[in-house]
Amino acid sequence: MQRTFEGLYSAWRDAMTRKDFAGWQQVTATSRQRRVRNEIISQRMRFPEALFASSVAAPELRGLICVDTLVRGETASVVYFGRADFGLGDPTAVRDNFVVLRFIKEFGIWKFDNLRVVKFGDDPEILAKVSNRDRSFLDAPEFQPAPVPPPVMGEVSLPELVGEIWVTASGYEVKITVNGQHQTAIANDSGRELILGGLSKAMNRIKVEVKPAEAEAGGPPRHLEIGIYGAARPDEAAQRFYHFRSAADGGPVAGFETTFTGAAR
Repeated sequence: MQRTFEGLYSAWRDAMTRKDFAGWQQVTATSRQRRVRNEIISQRMRFPEALFASSVAAPELRGLICVDTLVRGETASVVYFGRADFGLGDPTAVRDNFVVLRFIKEFGIWKFDNLRVVKFGDDPEILAKVSNRDRSFLDAPEFQPAPVPPPVMGEVSLPELVGEIWVTASGYEVKITVNGQHQTAIANDSGRELILGGLSKAMNRIKVEVKPAEAEAGGPPRHLEIGIYGAARPDEAAQRFYHFRSAADGGPVAGFETTFTGAAR
């Protein structure tokens, strides 16, 4: 399967280099096509023109070591190790990392899904395993194929505002839905995401589902904080439209649903 997958990736890379939208559609999984489209539209940009506007180049596989090919039913991943050049700077400054190519089978035909870089921070134990052909580290979820192919999301419309959600969930497992279109799931972590479907200047709805997660012994009290920001364009300074912070004593947080407008607070 390695040759099949490398041929697919090569065709995808070629389509991106030549800005060939039809070629990109032919080799890209439907779920990925829809997600990419929705991300571009949610940033109030034109699709497919913005698809080829990034300065990041898809790296060549030549010179990388193929660690293993993993297939799980209708999903697969191929793991490489080496210096992948994304064209973002001095090629001599590129460091060794893992590159994971993911694939999805649609109606019996494999399609390219996405590429992910997994950084290991020069961990000597990982380097030793790579050198000794010990593939036990591949059990980590960042390398494994997804259990099942992702669903194909519905198409979003051009929003009035570009939206972004910031979440910190310490001691909680949280699932957040914004305007019935965007979903964020996070547990004992923090991060931010583009809101698929964007925000309205009028009324927006947020639904928060919460359950306790295992907290670190002796660590900080449980804490949940959610911020939603927006702007008319992605290059404008964002304003905060919604904010939630749990009580300082780390008391329990119940799920809730509420509305907010696209006006700064």
